[in-house]
Amino acid sequence: MAAKVLPVLNTPIADRSGFAGTPFTVNLNSAFGTEAIDDNVVRFTSQFTYTDNSSLVLDMAIFSNRTPITRQNFLKYIADGDYVNSFIHRSAPGFVIQGGGFRFISSNFYYVPTDPPINNEFGISNTLGTISMAKVGEDPNSATSQWFVSLGENSANLDAQNGGFTVFGRMTKSTLATAQLFGNPSVFPISDYSGGLNSVGNIHPAFDALPLFPPSALILFTGVSLVPLPAGEAGEDPTLTYSVVSSSNPAVATAGIQVGGLLGVFPVAGQAGTTVVTVRATDSVGNTVDSSFTLTVNPPDTFTTWVSRNSFSGGQSGASQDPDGDGWSNLQEFAFLGDPATPDPTGQMVFSGMVGTAPTKYLTLTFPVRKSTQGLTYIVEGNDGLSGTWTEIWNSANGFSGAQVVSAVDQTDRTIVTIKDTSVIGVQPKRFLRTRVAQQ
Repeated sequence: MAAKVLPVLNTPIADRSGFAGTPFTVNLNSAFGTEAIDDNVVRFTSQFTYTDNSSLVLDMAIFSNRTPITRQNFLKYIADGDYVNSFIHRSAPGFVIQGGGFRFISSNFYYVPTDPPINNEFGISNTLGTISMAKVGEDPNSATSQWFVSLGENSANLDAQNGGFTVFGRMTKSTLATAQLFGNPSVFPISDYSGGLNSVGNIHPAFDALPLFPPSALILFTGVSLVPLPAGEAGEDPTLTYSVVSSSNPAVATAGIQVGGLLGVFPVAGQAGTTVVTVRATDSVGNTVDSSFTLTVNPPDTFTTWVSRNSFSGGQSGASQDPDGDGWSNLQEFAFLGDPATPDPTGQMVFSGMVGTAPTKYLTLTFPVRKSTQGLTYIVEGNDGLSGTWTEIWNSANGFSGAQVVSAVDQTDRTIVTIKDTSVIGVQPKRFLRTRVAQQ
C-alpha cells in the first residue's frame, strides 16, 4: 500500500508586478506539493465534548520524511506521556493556538518536562492548519516541547523570522474546525493572567492570552495518544488540482488555471492598481492549501519610464543616442527589448527569412514587439535596391492580423511577429525589408 500524503505549500507564490494588458503565467507546481504522513495520527483529547457527548479532539497528521528530527522529538514527548494534562495556553485569533508548554494537575500548574533543544528544519510554509514548533526568539535551534497550529495563512510572517518556523504536520481536515473553535474568542474568551498564576514547582507562568471556557475552564488534554489515521482524511495520489479562490480587485486583473499546472494572470488593459490573487491546491480527498500573492499592475510602459529604470553612460538618454555603441539607438533598444548599457543586442531579434514556394516566394521579417507600451508604432517597409522610396507593408496600428502577418507568437513581455513582403522574390533584381519604430 502506498503512503498517505497531504498537500503542502513549499514555496509561497512571490509578489510580482506587471503591465496593464500584459498577461503572464505562474508555475504552481513549483509552489505546491505533497508530503507522506505516518499511518497513525497524534490525538489530543480534550475534556470538552460535542452535544452528542463525543470528545472534541485534535488529530495531528505527522510528516514521515520531511522533518525527521522534529518528528522524532515530538513523538518522544508523546511516548513519554509528557503532553497528558497539557493545555492550550495561548490563543491569537486568526493566527495560532499554542500548547505543549504547561500541564495542570491536581489544581496546580507545572512545566511540561523538556528534552534538549532540536535543530530547526524549516522548509514547508506555515499555512492554515499546519503544526509547527515554537521556539525562543532569535534562536532558530531552540524548539523543545511547545507547538502551535496556524489558524490563518501565516507564510509571510512565520516563514520569514527566526530561521522560519518548522512545519512538521497538518491537522486532519475533520479536526481543523476544532482547532479553529479553540481559537475562537466568542467561545473561549481570552483572559490575561500576565501577573502569573499560583502554582507549585517554582512556576509562575504569565499567561497573557489564555483561552478559557467560561468561567475558568482550561482547554485541557486529558488524553494524548497515537491512533490509526481515520478513513478519508488523506489519499495516496500525489496529484493536485488547482483553482483560483479570488482576485481581490478583478477590475485590475483576473486569473485562471491553465493546463500543466499553470496559473494565467490577465491584467486588464488600461487599468493600473493592485490585487491579491489567492490560489488553492486540492488533493484527491479534498484537503486544501492556499497561497496568496499581491500583483501590482503598472500603466503601459513609455520611453520616458523606461529611461528612468535604465543606466545610460555619459548621460546619453535621448531617443536617438547610442550610449553603448552597438548601432542601436535608445529608442530602438526600448522598442526591441535591448539593453542600452550592453553592446550585446540580446532581445533585439530582428532577422529575415522567406515563405512560400517558387515561383511565389516572399521575404519575411521577424522581430519582437514590446507589449504593454504606449507611444510606439512598429512599421515594416520594403524597397527595391536600397534607394528611392520605401513602401509601407505593415503597421502595428493595424494589429496582428491580415495577409502580411505570417505569425504572432505571444510571450510574457513581447509578441514575436513575422511579417511577409508584398512582392514576390525575383520580380525585382534586389529586394529589401526593414523595420522601424516611430514615437507617437
